[in-house]
Amino acid sequence: MLIDAHVHIFPEVDGYTSKGKTSSGTFGQFVFGSGEIERILPAATEKLSYTAGYLLQDMDQCAVDKAVILLDPCYGDWSDYVMAVCQKYPSKFAAAGYFDPWAADAVERYETILSKPIWKSIKIEFSQDSGLCGVYPGARLDGQHLDWIWARMEREGKTVVFDLGKPGQPSYQTNAIERIARQHPGLRIVLCHAGQPSLEVERDKDRWMAWINQIQLGQLPNVWFDFSAMPFHVKEHENYPYPSTKRYFLIAFDIIGDRKLMWGSDVPWLLGTASYAQLVSHGKYLVEDMPKMTQDRLLFLNALDVYWPQHTGYPSN
Repeated sequence: MLIDAHVHIFPEVDGYTSKGKTSSGTFGQFVFGSGEIERILPAATEKLSYTAGYLLQDMDQCAVDKAVILLDPCYGDWSDYVMAVCQKYPSKFAAAGYFDPWAADAVERYETILSKPIWKSIKIEFSQDSGLCGVYPGARLDGQHLDWIWARMEREGKTVVFDLGKPGQPSYQTNAIERIARQHPGLRIVLCHAGQPSLEVERDKDRWMAWINQIQLGQLPNVWFDFSAMPFHVKEHENYPYPSTKRYFLIAFDIIGDRKLMWGSDVPWLLGTASYAQLVSHGKYLVEDMPKMTQDRLLFLNALDVYWPQHTGYPSN
């Protein structure tokens, strides 16, 4: 079995970041409100979209059995679309709901939509560049006015997924996550992209230590990391299979072990870096020298435990 623990789908881009409204450009281009353009899909795609159909084709061709769909403000609130996909393919997909806890209707949205049992996970995209920290400068995840969210999700057995951006950015709130995790030990927490190590981070002592400190959160019983998008952060300096990513992965592995890490691709954004087949092979490359049981934990068992906690039939020891 193989599970991709970090994917996005959308019929078109209709979201927002600190750079303003986002939209679909032509030939795989993502358009920011500022006018900045970034290509995230091959030019063969005339108008930028990455639908469930695209994802299912990629998964089928690469023998990926399940995927976790994360909603993200930069792509837009496609909650209804994603939920319909999950209902149509219940054995294939789990999803983390779209949530902006600083929005004026945050409480109402949680009560009317996200409190429903079908939303077993919730994504808070807090990164500086494309997430809510850039939209709400000075925002803190451990602010008292957010305590109700963590308490509710803990009580309802939900998983919360955070993208905290890059080491050194205001969004990189490791201490806040530690406080939330310790105050709510029943709340499962996933941090994205293995904390975003890179060659630039490695060369900066303070940012490197910030990354190490964040990885150490995985020593807490209720904190996990997905190791998605790692090639993106070294692609300007290295080619496939991006050897530095293996070094960073093994450092994280040595700190938190094989039960707190799970592979993900972060498609479609990463399709501008590598093909889906390459991203799948890259995940296997990172774990290739490890025992079979360890590989299983990293490539699917841990994701099952976090996102499909009701699963049966797979060993956990």
